[in-house]
Amino acid sequence: MSIWIFSNNKAGYYEDSDWDTSTILKHKRYYFKSSEPNRTKVAAGDRAILREYGTGLWGLCEITGDWTDDPEAKAKHEIEAGWFPIAKLHKWDATLPYELVKEDLSNQNHRLRIAKATEEDLSTIQLALRVYQRLGYGSTDGDFFVLEAGLEEAVKANLKQLKLRLADESIQQQCSLGIGIGRTDLICLDERDDFVVLELKAVHSSDSVVGQLLRYMGYIRENWAEKAGKKVRGIILTPSYDEQLRLAAKEAGIQVLRVRIQ
Repeated sequence: MSIWIFSNNKAGYYEDSDWDTSTILKHKRYYFKSSEPNRTKVAAGDRAILREYGTGLWGLCEITGDWTDDPEAKAKHEIEAGWFPIAKLHKWDATLPYELVKEDLSNQNHRLRIAKATEEDLSTIQLALRVYQRLGYGSTDGDFFVLEAGLEEAVKANLKQLKLRLADESIQQQCSLGIGIGRTDLICLDERDDFVVLELKAVHSSDSVVGQLLRYMGYIRENWAEKAGKKVRGIILTPSYDEQLRLAAKEAGIQVLRVRIQ
């Protein structure tokens, strides 16, 4: 029996279509184009390591039957497509960043949706996952924020990924909120015109950043948001974090996104 790495975009990327991870998991059918490289080599009884593009490896499943053509694919998607039935889905407690293991895998083609893997690859991934978790890393909000070089400028250029825009010109970025309050990184507005405060960390972060961000949010709430009838929320962008940060941010209602700097 063979081992594969099945890759897909994160849940919600394709909304509720056949391609979406949430739909695949709901119906236990892993959906592909019929012309997908390696598709004809996959067989019942094979196992698939599950990967999300831009984030990492998050689970394992078994292929339980032969390929099934979707007779409605041409009408729905204008291509021939279908699915492999899957079962015995094991979702890991944390998503293992792909960058941590990609150089150790036998297949270096990271763009393939169906990539051949080996038992040694699976062992490498499972060992890395155990080490990753024992070092104190749990799952954040499940997102990576992919950037170009230069952290702050790259975030500004990629705000659309977060459905944000910089606050209007009357609000200075890198804004000093006064003695004892500190200086914010980026103040943004979301689709509802509510304030979103971004705190950027270029190095490993712990839970002290939560208090820092809450302080900025509190000032903005009291001095700007309440007067305008707006809400305030916060996002921490960091390349790595520990379990203390994850737990503190979760309790404070702050989103944590892991940054991958390219």
